[in-house]
This record gives sequence, structure tokens and C-alpha cells, in this order.
Amino acid sequence: GSPRRVNEFLWESTSPDAFLALLLRQHQADVLFVTHTGIPWQRRLPAALGGGLVVNVGAIGRPANDGRTAVWYTLLQHDPAAPDGLRARFIAVDYDFERLAAQMAAEGLAPEFITTITSGHWTTCLEILPARERSRGRY
Repeated sequence: GSPRRVNEFLWESTSPDAFLALLLRQHQADVLFVTHTGIPWQRRLPAALGGGLVVNVGAIGRPANDGRTAVWYTLLQHDPAAPDGLRARFIAVDYDFERLAAQMAAEGLAPEFITTITSGHWTTCLEILPARERSRGRY
């Protein structure tokens, strides 16, 4: 979520720079890490808005609706060439998704949850995806 609420989804396509700058100011932060959407993204805010870096770190446990079965984590590194000296890198984690799918089936989870794991495309929660993020998927 966001610093305000765990269930406030900050999607790349629907999070205006001015709103992200407000969150940074309200929390006296130069960098803001958010999550819960499962789709990683980052944005450097313009100096006119106070600058700053906002990073949606992705999620371990759900693919990014991009057709890959990997999940993602984010590594923040010092980068003297970056305006704020920081660089966020998204790192894919390949794992035994077939084993997870088999375990999910053995637990009796709904097939659409399993399909998300095996296809890399979301089959649930599509109603919360903005159009741009949804268009990256299959469903």
C-alpha cells in the first residue's frame, strides 16, 4: 500500500507526480517504497515538485501480470550518477512455480489462483487494475 493505508494501491498509471510529491512531503522522505500491487515501477519526481524517488517494489508471491512466472524484489543501490545518488533495480526471482501450483491444487485453491502462478498473468483482482496495467496481461 501507501504510507497512508495498506490497501491504497499506487499504480504507475494512476499516481500523479503531484500526489506522490505530497506523500513524500507529508512523510518527510526523499524515497518512498510502496507495494501491494504486485507490479514493480519507479519514478523520479521533477525538481519543481521537490524531487524524490518513488518505488513500487513489486511482490514476492505473485507474478507481475507480464507473462513471466518470476516474482520480483527491489534492490536500492548507491549511484553517484543518479540525481539523488540512488538507483532502484528490479530483480526477477525464478522459482519452482510448478511445485507451488501443485501445492496450491493439493490445498484445494481455486483454479484461477493457480493459473496466475503458472501463466504469469493475473486471473483475479482484475477489477482493481487500471486499464494500462490490465492491458499488459492476457485476461
